[in-house]
Amino acid sequence: MEKCIEISVAGEPDSPYTGEVLKPEADSMSKTVDQVISELAAEITAEEASLRKKKETVNTLCGAIGRPPAYSLESAATALPTQIRSDQFYGQPLAASVRTILEMRRAQNLGAAANREIYDSLVAGGYEFDTKSEDIAQKSLRNSLAKNTALFHKLPNGQFGLLAWYPNVKKPKASAAVRGEDEIEEPPTNDNTGESILD
Repeated sequence: MEKCIEISVAGEPDSPYTGEVLKPEADSMSKTVDQVISELAAEITAEEASLRKKKETVNTLCGAIGRPPAYSLESAATALPTQIRSDQFYGQPLAASVRTILEMRRAQNLGAAANREIYDSLVAGGYEFDTKSEDIAQKSLRNSLAKNTALFHKLPNGQFGLLAWYPNVKKPKASAAVRGEDEIEEPPTNDNTGESILD
């Protein structure tokens, strides 16, 4: 015999709950869920790499004083899921995909990457650029990364890394539009009269 739970809503007659769950449309949520999964997986990978380094340090110190290793460590290749799936970036936002790539590189102790390396990783992961040629796609990627200074940092050698990796780098100044100021500069004026000196 099935049990039903009585649910009553103000103004509506009592109707038993039959256990039916309404499911949201898969397409509307799947991109968001996939993005969250991808970002969390990248964070897990980075944290596992950090933890592995700490364990290696403890084992080294144990060896230095004649103790056996405190931790048994898997080989680095099996410990870190850093392979890019062929569909990993398909339908994903560009910034989240690049962030995942850079975090995977950091977990492998590779760090910042050239534009071409990021582009190749995106394509290998199924990311689709909305451009007519590969050259235009690479230029578009470079421009997108250079403009997203809140997340990415362009190094002097042209490579890109995550801004969070470089805490001592000066943060980019907010543009006049972001501060709510007009971008049009007033012409210089004469200090005594206040009139424009360009007239």
